[in-house]
Amino acid sequence: MKRLYRQQHLVDFMAVVMQFTRIKIKWSFFSDEAPDLKRACWAFPLAGWLLGFIAGGLGQILILMDLPVILGCAIAIAFCIYLSGAYHEDGLADMADGFGAGGDGRRISNIIHDSRLGTYGVSALSLAIIVRVLLVSSLVETGLWLFVIMGSGLAVGKGFVMINRRLFVVSEFAGTATVSFLGSNIRQIVCLLLWFLPCLFIFSLEQLALGIFLCVLVSLWCGFRAKFYLGGITGDILGATAFLTELAFLLGILLLSLIHI
Repeated sequence: MKRLYRQQHLVDFMAVVMQFTRIKIKWSFFSDEAPDLKRACWAFPLAGWLLGFIAGGLGQILILMDLPVILGCAIAIAFCIYLSGAYHEDGLADMADGFGAGGDGRRISNIIHDSRLGTYGVSALSLAIIVRVLLVSSLVETGLWLFVIMGSGLAVGKGFVMINRRLFVVSEFAGTATVSFLGSNIRQIVCLLLWFLPCLFIFSLEQLALGIFLCVLVSLWCGFRAKFYLGGITGDILGATAFLTELAFLLGILLLSLIHI
């Protein structure tokens, strides 16, 4: 039994769950060492699938109980935000505040790290959540299961965190702990496969192609804007990237779903 719960892959998965969710984990039960995100980076998308399946499963049950689709999706997304501790939502709001205010890198960094939200942050986060609810509910109405939609979107967002971390330099204003998760090449490849391969069984190749194309555009925009304003990426920028690429992916899936209908 001890071999099972201290098995290395399970330990890595639990480290990622601790990082990206508020789910209580008794870490000493799994390892005597501190969590190692460099080693566990391959499992980032699994946290997305887990959150999506739990929160989306709740919403799906409510919808099956004849709750209006948009309300069931809104409750599922609210529960997801609670479970994740608004991890990526916080990054989006901070990025909007910093980039919206402008100035030199030091000033923008100070705004991003300010715990208070400004008009740009509130506006961006509010609009993004509204768009998220509308995208998810629209996809449910095309016949997809809510937990599958949310799981795939969240997993893709976690995958693009890894992609942008690999593509762009780190800003001098970044906290070391928030960007020091880049593991070996094989772990990065496994990370990408863990969101891409399951999606092959859920969506058509055309849907995936458009969704990923939009994700690439959004992730590159986040990365290059961060480079322009801050000289590189930070943890908040990566969080915003995860949120925005999730929306971009779901938008691509929805556009082709509507065309096929």
